[in-house]
Amino acid sequence: MLTDVALFLGGRPGARLADRMAVSTGKGTMLRLIRSLPVPSTGPVEVLGVDELALRRRRKYATVLIDMATHGPAGILASRTAGTFAAWLRQHPEVQLICRDRAGCFRDGACAGAPQARPVAGIWHVLRNQAETVERTVGRHRVDLRDPLPTWVDATPAGQTAAGEPDIHGRPQD
Repeated sequence: MLTDVALFLGGRPGARLADRMAVSTGKGTMLRLIRSLPVPSTGPVEVLGVDELALRRRRKYATVLIDMATHGPAGILASRTAGTFAAWLRQHPEVQLICRDRAGCFRDGACAGAPQARPVAGIWHVLRNQAETVERTVGRHRVDLRDPLPTWVDATPAGQTAAGEPDIHGRPQD
């Protein structure tokens, strides 16, 4: 039971839940339970997700590889360099699709290590690109947005429509 709690919540949150269930344990014990589990073996990875993982923020990074079919880990690389990523891809020629972020090292590593694979942007990165574009566009046109938009005043009584005015589906009214 504690292993399941540790897998779902992690160290500190898992220990807090265990205390509420009258099982006194600490975060270190919860993490040891996770580390003691056998690493699941992965089969061939056709669709690979790749992103960076901060081991120590702004100082040390690694690369996490995810099998997008099972959403399980496919591997962790010690660095986020193109060479390391390319070397892993050369050992896994079955990779056909690589979901990656905008980092140049992953682009270069994918081109060098798996030329047969098609790189695509992950959905989070697509949404982030879109949000940045909207912010830039709104920022450029902020002055135009300060004036209130003109409004149309309905001159017909409620429940009636003016002759020739389209209904809510765009069809002309009789």
